[in-house]
Amino acid sequence: MLNAAMIAILGYATWQTCVMVLVSSLLGIGFGLSVGIMLFVWRHPDLKPRPWCYQCVGFVVNVTRSVPFIILLIGIIPFTRWLVGTSIGTAAAIVPLVIAAIPFYARVAESAFEEVPGGLIETAHAMGATQSQFIRRFLLPEALPALVKGATLTVIGLVGYSAMAGAVGGGGLGELAINYGYQRFNVWVMLETVAILVILVQLVQWWGDRMARTRRVLSTIILSLLVLFSGGAMSLWNAHSSEVTVRVGVISGPMQEVMAVAQRVAQQDYHLRIKVIAFDDYILPNTALADGEIDANIFQHIPYLNTQIQARGYALTPLAKLFIYPMGFFSVHYNRLDQLKLGDRVAIPNDPSNQGRALLLLQTSGLITLRSDVGLLATPRDIVENPKQLRFVEMPAAQCPRALPDVAIAALTNDFVVPAGFTLHQAILHEQSDAPYANVIVVQTFRKDEAILQTLTQVMHSQAVIDKTMALFPGGAAIVAW
Repeated sequence: MLNAAMIAILGYATWQTCVMVLVSSLLGIGFGLSVGIMLFVWRHPDLKPRPWCYQCVGFVVNVTRSVPFIILLIGIIPFTRWLVGTSIGTAAAIVPLVIAAIPFYARVAESAFEEVPGGLIETAHAMGATQSQFIRRFLLPEALPALVKGATLTVIGLVGYSAMAGAVGGGGLGELAINYGYQRFNVWVMLETVAILVILVQLVQWWGDRMARTRRVLSTIILSLLVLFSGGAMSLWNAHSSEVTVRVGVISGPMQEVMAVAQRVAQQDYHLRIKVIAFDDYILPNTALADGEIDANIFQHIPYLNTQIQARGYALTPLAKLFIYPMGFFSVHYNRLDQLKLGDRVAIPNDPSNQGRALLLLQTSGLITLRSDVGLLATPRDIVENPKQLRFVEMPAAQCPRALPDVAIAALTNDFVVPAGFTLHQAILHEQSDAPYANVIVVQTFRKDEAILQTLTQVMHSQAVIDKTMALFPGGAAIVAW
């Protein structure tokens, strides 16, 4: 339900979504219109046909449109970092949004131009108009209603794409719905965010229809620029704040609630501002830390960190241990592992860290045997013995609790045990307190002795943080590791 805190969170997420959509719409539609004009001119026999140019640009447009947005979001991280100086945050999310919008609107614009009567070109030539004059005075005004309707569809599409911005810590309503709604089994948060998104889409559609009828585009552009200026001014003010800030990356979910307590403790007791950046995968937090885009991350255990260092050459080091969050296998059909039947389905997380951890846990029970050299990142393909012929279903960790009615057993990570209505004691198999999986604060190696990071350790070891963690993970689901 709505309260003051949730209203503030919803407001901020809405603002982030609006900024991302507005900026990406202006840039994407602007560049897309230019590409659409080129495609039309190079294709039309009465203008300046350039078949080879048309084919090349058209091929690039089609390839870009065919790439799923989530893959595009991750795949262009190096380019995003080069362009805006960071791979995380709202600014980083805008780059792939623009790249996704350009080819879409280019095809929309090309189709709008093709609907222009052919006699218009002959009329323009008869009047002695140059190509640029023809485009400005004849083509664009005639196609304007269709262009505006296409722009409306583009903006609405970007509203949907912005929901994936959480992958790069971009925030917005989509990330809020996933982190505070879906992953925490809070239907009200999901309904509230959906309601806001519906309102935004309705407003965009209404305004687009109005502009298509009245052709009053200039007022919208001016309004958009004013909003951008205000948003930029706010960001500039925040960037130049004199308050000492440490940027901490975490995985979306309950850890964000823990960090909210840490933020309060840090500000009240240490005059330190903690900026929390949430990620939706287990790869980007280490990449962002190694690149200096965050100052620390809190999401991983030492075995996983060592694997990442070996594979990617990161100069990272654990600063301090925090808590052990035992993983467990749960079932709504069986009370014991020996009840498993031949060919039963087993749900396991599909991210490398938790998947390997789940399979190693099953190996300790004797249900499967893995290759001896597999290490921590085991997959079902590394199973060499499977007497019960268990069938493994790989899925996002957040989906595993929801799959319990459809599988024999499912591996639940600490983030989803309590939200799913379980305690660790209800697991038919779980890790013990001596498991080597204590979560740690990780920093760049050359910064490990910095006072601000040592202060962060004191904050995370504070009683308030301990109390919040134990409240979120009761029944032995969290164990102090320091």
